Amino acid sequence: MSYCTNIPVTENIRLDLFTDTAFRIRTSSLEGEAFPPQYEIPFAVGKTTPWQPVAYTTDTRDGSMLAVRTAKLAIYVRKDTGAFIVERADGLRLYPEMAPKYGMFLNHCIVFDGASFHGEPTNCSRYAHWFYSEKSGGYDVHLAEDALFDTYFIYGESYRSGYAQFNELVGAEPMLARKGYGFYQTQHLGAEGTQPLLMRVAELFRERDIPCDTLILDFEWGDGANNGKEMPWGSGLDWSDAYRSPLSPAEMLAKLKEMHFDVMVIHHSVPAYEGRSDEGWVCYEYPENVWWGKMEELLAIGVDGTWQDTRQTDVTNARVYAGLEKRTGRRVRMLCNYDVYRDSSWTKECVMIPYRQRIGGRRAPFSWTGDMSLDKWSELSFQVRAIVGEHGALKGISYLTSDGSRPGERALAMRSDQFLALNSVARSHNHKPWQRSESAEEFAERIAINKEKDEAGSRPEKDPLGLTHMDLVQEENARKYLKLRYRLFPYLYSAARVTYDTGLPMTRPLMVAFEEDANCSAGQYPAEYLLGDSLLVCPVCAPVQRMKVYFPQGEWIGFFDGARYAGGCEREIDVSDVSVLPFFVKNGAVLPMRTPCSYLDDADETLELHIFGDGEGSFMLYEDDGETLGYRSGEFALTRIRSSVTEKELRLTIGAAEGNYRGKLPQRKIVAVWHGKKTLPERAPADVALRVGEDLVAEFTMDAEEERQIALVF
Repeated sequence: MSYCTNIPVTENIRLDLFTDTAFRIRTSSLEGEAFPPQYEIPFAVGKTTPWQPVAYTTDTRDGSMLAVRTAKLAIYVRKDTGAFIVERADGLRLYPEMAPKYGMFLNHCIVFDGASFHGEPTNCSRYAHWFYSEKSGGYDVHLAEDALFDTYFIYGESYRSGYAQFNELVGAEPMLARKGYGFYQTQHLGAEGTQPLLMRVAELFRERDIPCDTLILDFEWGDGANNGKEMPWGSGLDWSDAYRSPLSPAEMLAKLKEMHFDVMVIHHSVPAYEGRSDEGWVCYEYPENVWWGKMEELLAIGVDGTWQDTRQTDVTNARVYAGLEKRTGRRVRMLCNYDVYRDSSWTKECVMIPYRQRIGGRRAPFSWTGDMSLDKWSELSFQVRAIVGEHGALKGISYLTSDGSRPGERALAMRSDQFLALNSVARSHNHKPWQRSESAEEFAERIAINKEKDEAGSRPEKDPLGLTHMDLVQEENARKYLKLRYRLFPYLYSAARVTYDTGLPMTRPLMVAFEEDANCSAGQYPAEYLLGDSLLVCPVCAPVQRMKVYFPQGEWIGFFDGARYAGGCEREIDVSDVSVLPFFVKNGAVLPMRTPCSYLDDADETLELHIFGDGEGSFMLYEDDGETLGYRSGEFALTRIRSSVTEKELRLTIGAAEGNYRGKLPQRKIVAVWHGKKTLPERAPADVALRVGEDLVAEFTMDAEEERQIALVF
């Protein structure tokens, strides 16, 4: 069986049908065989198993164009150029067409080559150079010449259908490990970074009760600094002297593990391999065996992953992550670059479209938008719109975060922290949550490459931990929203599984989540988004006292105050209190939450179910071991939860946890909370403990394999 349904157009042009709504046009200038089988699956494609055959018919128009018809589409391909027109089966023109463009969607069509969508600017080659090898299981078949060009087309009758097809064709984004959905703090102290300072940072996170799971070491760990002096970035693969005492690196990492921290280290270097080319800024290349040998040493003593700060290296990043998976058998942490920013933090560069990325770059787990400078509200506004909209979620990139480096005023820093805490990934680049903001100039000075420092070699900020420049208001804001993120972990993790299965992003633009709502279906509210199925997040991106919020169809409840809002209309909301984010829950929603925590090492034996509003609601809870790759092969459990709320009865049904995985809890405590309910029922099951405070709470225990239904009658 061939990979897909092949239809010759000419000797050098071929139409490949994947489904009746998705295809590829291949053009070849290879000498001899135009389409050799070893070049069948290029880097842009993630599905490596054969597609089912697609039924079609063909006819020729004037000898210059081949018409191919499937059950859903009519495709007209020019024989001289390979250019094409697509219509629906009913004759409606789909592409090309004059229509608004939203990320990768134009008239519900997704058209891309290996480098960009709809012919966007790119400095990547649009030709296919790397191909999948069934023997190795990697993309390591190389074609040096610009000889094969692929154009892909997907039509989705809905956005959800478009995402699903894109996800199947290009391949799913890997799920992060459990702790990967916690908070990442970067330790960036320039050449002044030391082991004692790192350990003190870890202690302060725990002492100050600020949730954090991963510490990321910048170039100071040995990548670009040693003996208190900066050296060329990427020139080191060993620990600097500053991180070798008083503990050995292995002892340091073990101590941090005891404190429930994972550690990632930066690399401005890559493992070279034959044919590696066309991949932007890389400070150093090492022979594969040398680079991987040093990486394996790091993994062996407890390093959990790499921050590949090497810019345009999509193919290399995919190879590195595949190598990490192969060597560890688990979901290793890996951070990559995805340059999209309005203002750079240390140059005058402005990058407002990801022109350094290939489509297949999403095979590495998560990315950040580059070294942007958050000293203006306009940058926060751009970052929100880019990440949850046009360059992130609307381009099939769910795991995308910004620097959070936080120069600028307090209010701007606080609003940025709120957004980061309720994004798919939460990461801060430099400042600790308790540290006051620095100016953009100070930040640029601190991270400048090869710039002369003063005689002491110190940064402008003399207190590396910011302990003499603490901002307790800013710190409390960060703590509040990170605590909320951690409590929402079961909800976020379940949403992550939906993203893996369907391609639907964790942060969903309103136009995607509420496609039938004409008030938001044309991208009218680009800074609002749905986090998962039920949470409406409205980041504040300007220094205003009031702002307009659109509530999509349905009814919405304020997460913090319980206020109710009718859907399908716009309301003006008071945002004068910078510590309160406009954050709403869909009426009837069931939100699974965990008990308060500051790290995500283990599954919580208590599952809290928070029910908002009335009517019918449901949730599919997803669980797995949180570390291994078993989630890809069926090692997980799904639990269906249903709720019904009326004036006379509260009914909650929790299904059996269907499926199995390592570490599955045999039993757990359930705490159900009905928000806004303040009276005890007249009748309730005898084994259910009830109490009323701010809300009605019911507690009971159940086995994982049983189904349980409770009814509270008033």
